[in-house]
Amino acid sequence: MKKIILFADTGIDDSIALTYALKNPEVDLIGVVSGYGNIDREKAYRNVEYLLELAGRTDIPVIAGATRPLSGEEPVFFPEIHGMEGLGPIDPPIPEERYANRTNFSKLFNLIKDNRHEITIVNVGRCTSLAIAHYLSPDVMQDVKETYVMGGAFIEPGNATEVAEANFYGDPLAANFVCRNVVNLTVVPLDATMDALLTPGVVNLIDTRSDSPLEEIIKPILDFYYDYYRQQDPGIPGTPQHDLAALMAALDISGLYEYKKRKVKVEYKGKFTDGQSIADFRPGSDNCFGPECTRIALKINQNVFVSNVLKILTNDR
Repeated sequence: MKKIILFADTGIDDSIALTYALKNPEVDLIGVVSGYGNIDREKAYRNVEYLLELAGRTDIPVIAGATRPLSGEEPVFFPEIHGMEGLGPIDPPIPEERYANRTNFSKLFNLIKDNRHEITIVNVGRCTSLAIAHYLSPDVMQDVKETYVMGGAFIEPGNATEVAEANFYGDPLAANFVCRNVVNLTVVPLDATMDALLTPGVVNLIDTRSDSPLEEIIKPILDFYYDYYRQQDPGIPGTPQHDLAALMAALDISGLYEYKKRKVKVEYKGKFTDGQSIADFRPGSDNCFGPECTRIALKINQNVFVSNVLKILTNDR
């Protein structure tokens, strides 16, 4: 069983990743760090608490993360993608104001110190909270076993701009810091996650097997998500599960990904290219080695992905 701390900005695909983590017997979810991104920090925190309550897992600690990028700029949110509250058509019956002024990284550091060299961090939102944790306590963060980040677009076009993926674009300074400084890092970019699709047929099958309040919200939020994607790409057969794909990378599922290792940097001073992720994939380039190298998921096996998701989300834990 893998001990995981999930860093999330709890919109729709974050919620599916969280649901999968709660349902998977191979995952010991020991904490969630919830920051701004798809929605503001207070709503993101509220959504985690709401989902954990639906799952009957209020024992899992939730840590309030960052409220804005390292630049100090006001973040931009995406209600057309995730809904005003971050969960599509779902309006959690918990006031977000309850979660104001709660940032407490000491809770995160205590979790890591209590589980030295056993923690896997999976970051599926902006990189801000993760970068801040490394800034605040680099010694403690050295005790993290490995880190997975959903972000970037190397050969695939961006989804926030022509060249930038949303998580890296939302805080390119933090993304560059993480990619240049965090060891044992795996990046799961759009190159792979755009093919991590759940079709309406698969979602309907999952819904027929839902038997808990948490599972019953999967179909309505993914239907909402699919409506958005069809407006952007009318021929798309399903919804890309970016965050779920990154979480699954941490579980070493046989045959799921093809990887290459490269040095990665993220542009944060560009006039037109903020958030662009950069690695050398020119012909003749080879895998690099050493702590400064990042493992990059470049291809996902769609059949393995769907098969595993169905196995986990249609069975009781």
